[in-house]
Amino acid sequence: MVKPTYYLIKVKEIKDNVYILENGSLRAVLAVPGINIELMNEEDQNLFLSQFKSLLDGLDFPLQIFIYSRYENLDNYLKLIQARYEEETNPLIKFQIDEYIKFLEDYLENHKVMRKMFFVIVPYDSATSEIPLPISQKVPQTESYQEMLFQLETRVNYIAQMLSNMGLIPVRLNDLELLELLFECYNPTLRYGQIPKQIIEKLTEFLGS
Repeated sequence: MVKPTYYLIKVKEIKDNVYILENGSLRAVLAVPGINIELMNEEDQNLFLSQFKSLLDGLDFPLQIFIYSRYENLDNYLKLIQARYEEETNPLIKFQIDEYIKFLEDYLENHKVMRKMFFVIVPYDSATSEIPLPISQKVPQTESYQEMLFQLETRVNYIAQMLSNMGLIPVRLNDLELLELLFECYNPTLRYGQIPKQIIEKLTEFLGS
């Protein structure tokens, strides 16, 4: 019997802007803008690479860089252009705006306009410490959720600061954005930002239960 897709998802809960995995580990996600290093001059390239090297050299934990493409969603842009069309009183400009709207709608209908997105995933795995007792009497001491969350936030702040030094201003995903990212990864045919509200509500209830 084929199991539903959600059986593949190892996320148990989303809260405090964090993925909580089934094994208790935590994951924070930073959205990072893309940059084309080829457009930089040689001096800026060397500086950027040096700062990136400093970021990697300062790591004492694993880091994941996640890149994926989504179908672009230009609905809000089209609504903005439509509002501009309705406000325009000059017949010639109004005609040009109308032609532009038709061009965009036709282009989007017949072409796959993609949006590439970049994320840095910062982990903190559940750790154990052991009291120095004889082997037969060793008792594992697990960290509390708040202790793990504090350690994760320390890592997130470090990565965010290092990325900012490189000119890449990261944005921490909140609970809803984490949920949307998870859903879109398993539903690639949806355009970016087009998840139905009722689905978000159901997923929120499911992951929070």
